[in-house]
Amino acid sequence: MSIDTGRVVSEGYERTTARNGLLFVGIFYLISLLNGLFSPAPAQQSMLPDPIAGPGMGPVPAEGMQPYAPSLGLSPVVASLLSLLLAIGSIVVTLGALRTFVSEETEQVPRENFRHNLLWAGVNLVIGGIIFGIVVAIGFVFLIIPGLFLLVSLFFWEIYVAVEDENFIEGFQNSWGLTGGHRLRLFGLGVLVVFIAIVVSIGFGIPGIFLPDFLGFLIAELGSAFIGVFFLAATAQAYNQLVAMETGPRAEAYEEGF
Repeated sequence: MSIDTGRVVSEGYERTTARNGLLFVGIFYLISLLNGLFSPAPAQQSMLPDPIAGPGMGPVPAEGMQPYAPSLGLSPVVASLLSLLLAIGSIVVTLGALRTFVSEETEQVPRENFRHNLLWAGVNLVIGGIIFGIVVAIGFVFLIIPGLFLLVSLFFWEIYVAVEDENFIEGFQNSWGLTGGHRLRLFGLGVLVVFIAIVVSIGFGIPGIFLPDFLGFLIAELGSAFIGVFFLAATAQAYNQLVAMETGPRAEAYEEGF
């Protein structure tokens, strides 16, 4: 049995638009707005999830469409400190989102999802994210295919860190095993998710062409927040499908639609 990409996308959308999904959209939206305001220089917006960094580890700009963010004109030192605090907050929220989306909870967000093993998981996400990016970048240096292969094979390492309390090395190992036999299908799923993200980003970025920069910035960042949360939700649903296919009773439940 292969992963159902259509189901991943539809369930990712449903989890994004559920009550707790919208809560995460609001939190990431606030973080993004504050990050723009604290920037010492005009920041380009309409961000897309970074497929190299993995879920929740940072956006990349959709060049040429986004309005400039209004800035408070803070000094570089103050702006850097505030941006660091926001980055830490973003990691905490990402941990909470992954733990929530992997579960069946759609209404509430358990506080434990933000607090459990926070320091250990956060450190592993940061160090693992750096190593993951370096490994995949090296793969891309040796032609595109090795980079894409490593990207797909190791992609779920963050969920093992966030949900299974593993270190990033164990996360890499388990993600490699989990994706075995499904990598081509997962690559197709990744292309589909990125395509959806681009379409949504364009839709939210178009008003910025006609509106004042401040209003365009607000709209573009809302689209960015939706994209980021959908990316996390779809990743969690893909993980759930793969895990369900590896276990007997859970696999039978999955096939029956539970």
